[in-house]
Amino acid sequence: MGKFNHLAANLMIGGTVLLCLSPAYAGGWDTLGVGSNELLFDDSRFAFEVTTKGVDRNVDYEVTNAQVGGAPVIGGPATSRATPNIWNYQFAAKFRLTDQLDCMARANDPYQIEEELDNAWQGRFSLTKTSASGKGFNGTCAYKFQVRDGHYMRAIAGANLLYLKYRTDNFTLGGIIPPATYVSLPTRLDVRSNDPSFGWRIGASYEIPEYAIRASLIYDSAIDVDLDGGTEVTGVTSFDSFASVTMPQSLELNLQTGIAPDWLATFGVKWVDWSKLQSLKVTNPVGNTVVNRFLGYDDGWTIRAGIAHKVNDWLKVGSTVRWDRGVGQSYSDTYSFGVGTALKLDEHAELTIGTAATYKTSGSGDLTNLASTSGATTQYKYGNSWNYTLQTKLKFSF
Repeated sequence: MGKFNHLAANLMIGGTVLLCLSPAYAGGWDTLGVGSNELLFDDSRFAFEVTTKGVDRNVDYEVTNAQVGGAPVIGGPATSRATPNIWNYQFAAKFRLTDQLDCMARANDPYQIEEELDNAWQGRFSLTKTSASGKGFNGTCAYKFQVRDGHYMRAIAGANLLYLKYRTDNFTLGGIIPPATYVSLPTRLDVRSNDPSFGWRIGASYEIPEYAIRASLIYDSAIDVDLDGGTEVTGVTSFDSFASVTMPQSLELNLQTGIAPDWLATFGVKWVDWSKLQSLKVTNPVGNTVVNRFLGYDDGWTIRAGIAHKVNDWLKVGSTVRWDRGVGQSYSDTYSFGVGTALKLDEHAELTIGTAATYKTSGSGDLTNLASTSGATTQYKYGNSWNYTLQTKLKFSF
């Protein structure tokens, strides 16, 4: 029994190693993935962590159909690298206010899209660049109470605050000079939320610390976001633009258990309601639709399993596997394999380093803007690819 107590004391926080071993995405634009709330359960009175993640992405879009002005697009490559390398961040702090009450505050970028294509590629009249991101701020508290000897429950509640911005670039057809020279006008849509949008969270956990057992279930509500900004067609016109989007609700289950002295197994699954986001529409000041892009997303599902081992008082190692069901368009199914290590620098500081390889399956998408005045149409496909992640986390606890 004493050996499992030792395990609980050192690994109960749910996989300091495991959380850094695979890209955090949970389908669609979500960057949080499974296990992002683990700091809330930390045994320290105070803990602070900063996490950064870089992703090397290698996905090429190949045009299968591109038309403008009622005719196929002429010239330019059919294939272009579409995925610039990206990075994410998270700052989080956890406070134990009383023996029963713990609270966590977090700032991060919970949503991200980055696409950057060759300006000459054949789909340029639909898209050359997308840059979308969110700034999230949330607070969560958990009240802990004993249900019987050695068994505890927590009631979890919190609030989310979200800002979004969205930019997309393409070319607009300004005319054709015979025999087949396009007059291409750079066009940019740039909208953002100037006021915060709010959501809420609720959940519960059941814990048996002696055996490092914990089950937690957390629900996050949908968040309605209004964006405004402008559209500019270079040298021709510019006008105010407006959009509304509902960022999806989600439900996340995490399980962990000690399986031997100094060994911990974890399992997590997350559902994100991306199927509610079927299109992206942007209007001008008189209410006319200037962008109407079909998305047709499916619900996102992410499943992750891992194992961690405490080698000695200053070293932990672990590995994870993860499957992410693609929601459609550029988001196909992915399979990730990660390894990592956590090094205790002193009694208060710990550095975690993890890396993962992600196999992304082939898929297809449609960039067509149904409101395009030039009738620009673009469908594309992409093949299988390997993508790589390096993540670091520095944590201080007292």
